[in-house]
Amino acid sequence: MRPWISVAGLMLSGMAVAASAPAGWPLIAGDADGTRFSPLGDITAANVSELGLAWEFRDFLVRGRTHHGMEANPVLVGDTLFLSGPWGVAYALDARSGRLRWQFDPKPDGQYARNACCDVVSRGLAVAEGRVFVASLDGYLYALDAKDGHPLWKADTFVTRHWNYAITGAPHLAGRNILIGNAGADMGARGYVSAYDARSGKLAWRFWAVPGDPAAGPDESPEVTLARRTWPADSRWDLGLGGNAWDELAYDKASDTAYLGLGNGGPHPAWLRSRSGTRMDNLFLSSIVAVNATTGRMKWYYQTTPGDSWDYTATSPMIFADLMIDGRLRHVLMQAPKNGFFYVLDRHTGQLLRANAYTSVNWAHGVDLATGRPEFAPEADYSRMPRIVWPSATGGHAWAPMAFSPRTRLVYLPVFESEMRYSSEPLDHFVPGAINQAAVGQFPPFDSPADRAELAGQPPVRFEGRLKAWDPVTGRARWQSDPLPFVSGGTLVAGDLVFQGSTDGYLYAYEAQTGELRARLFTGTAMMAAPITYKLDGVQYVAMTAGAGGPQGSAFAPNVVASTRENYERLIVLKLHGSAIPQPPLRSESPLPPPPQPIDATPEVLAHGESLFKQMCQRCHLVGGAVGLYPNLWQMRQSTADLFEAIVGEGALRDAGMGNFSDTLTASDIAAIKAFVLDDINLKRRDGEQSGAVSHDAYH
Repeated sequence: MRPWISVAGLMLSGMAVAASAPAGWPLIAGDADGTRFSPLGDITAANVSELGLAWEFRDFLVRGRTHHGMEANPVLVGDTLFLSGPWGVAYALDARSGRLRWQFDPKPDGQYARNACCDVVSRGLAVAEGRVFVASLDGYLYALDAKDGHPLWKADTFVTRHWNYAITGAPHLAGRNILIGNAGADMGARGYVSAYDARSGKLAWRFWAVPGDPAAGPDESPEVTLARRTWPADSRWDLGLGGNAWDELAYDKASDTAYLGLGNGGPHPAWLRSRSGTRMDNLFLSSIVAVNATTGRMKWYYQTTPGDSWDYTATSPMIFADLMIDGRLRHVLMQAPKNGFFYVLDRHTGQLLRANAYTSVNWAHGVDLATGRPEFAPEADYSRMPRIVWPSATGGHAWAPMAFSPRTRLVYLPVFESEMRYSSEPLDHFVPGAINQAAVGQFPPFDSPADRAELAGQPPVRFEGRLKAWDPVTGRARWQSDPLPFVSGGTLVAGDLVFQGSTDGYLYAYEAQTGELRARLFTGTAMMAAPITYKLDGVQYVAMTAGAGGPQGSAFAPNVVASTRENYERLIVLKLHGSAIPQPPLRSESPLPPPPQPIDATPEVLAHGESLFKQMCQRCHLVGGAVGLYPNLWQMRQSTADLFEAIVGEGALRDAGMGNFSDTLTASDIAAIKAFVLDDINLKRRDGEQSGAVSHDAYH
């Protein structure tokens, strides 16, 4: 089966209608085309270095003592900035001063932090017709009155609480409906997108990303029946199988088409999704699906990575544009998903027009434009032995927004450049509240003799970020920045400048045409979201959220500013000739408390505890400890050790996100984990940090 198919012909009814006023930012991507472009030009290459602080907002809700990542940019309607923060809390701020007008806390169940593979972030909200739409981590979609934040309606978007669902993505307006997806493919879930009537909150339709257990009842739609033909009959329906739309959704008003960016498989290795190990395309994993926004019926789909085994989800942001391709004006959709290829599709038919590698790629030799299928490379198959594969599971590019300038006709793409060693693990059964991906990914360095032999002929080992100005027609980078930290923020084009915040704490400004660096402004806080710009009372502002977190939250790399400065949530707003930008204080080293008393346990119990810790705990609490979002258990006090069973087995800190694990761990399991942690703390204190247990690098 072809990776794209047109289910119904579409009439070309005009170009996508831009929704933004020149001075505003009414949608999360600025306009309906998702370009993140503003024509505002008071800030220029000549004066951008004179940006300073207009105001900042720091009064974000913090549960417990853990500060989380900020991945959402604000939306401006009138003179109010609306934005979401961790857990799905919504805020309305005076756009001139930063004064809080209202705050809405959905009070999500802290237990659902277990279901979030990559922090309790929120990637934004939507505003329309006097309503604010925001989703909470635990699956509820809210419509709020934009004037005061009081709820108008609430919808439970989770069809079941059995799977490991969470919501970190933004709701998206699509005609009269509001769309919302969910996360969970890495955790064990069956993905789908739901559409609700924006006025009433009534469910309008639901699009399932993958089939369900046929024993549970008939297929929910013709699309599910179509997808089922691409799955083995003995598929592991008990694992959910993934496809979750955890980030990007888009809408073309002219054709009333919603575009669904669907996710990776769960488990990751295709050979573990069926009992026989049979590999098939597994629709609609890693696919872009176009549906009628009113009815939810499919128009076409394109699968970027058939049978995806590398977590190459197609949930990255999409941009609409009108491009001259092969001598013909095409209304296109552009996406740069994790798999390393930049795709240009006809957004009315799904025809593949371009597919070019924007970073190093070795899982495929290329993409056949006639069939749309990748040419798979056998050496990327890690079913029998570990393999080093480009790009990593973090992706060449993932959720960090990219921008498009109608002036330069270039896409400004944040690229994460690294390979990863993939290996496969057994997965016997679904575990609630735990990662069920059955794959381990290790980042560089790779320096063993076997590694060097495998890397021969491959691109040089790298672990860095780059901003690339990508020409979607030629399929080549026009320019690229100097190296940045591996994970950095999204982009904004304001006039003739490109802005990008980075996790090193700097806001960069480049000339859009040439890539010349014009400003490098230090904020002291990591930036992962994209900046926006707006203008009020004749003053142009640049605003961005800041705060480290996300999938690398368990341990901050040395070039991430949060490793050396205190990390907390911020909204930073700049203007020309503003004041000095305040910076968080440097981290201070506190003296280590006395180690807690070890527990007398057998080597077998300690080994069992270590295995369980790495399976259940390490995605937040790194073995041996680290500077990251979460408490460093290797600095545990005796008073905390005394409460270990109440915390892990009874949910004493559930509200702060440290859930109750009694549904997956027995009392003896918890005792074994405790014994391992306390034993390893004492061992490392006595013999040095390199003694005892070591962590393996995992990407979640």
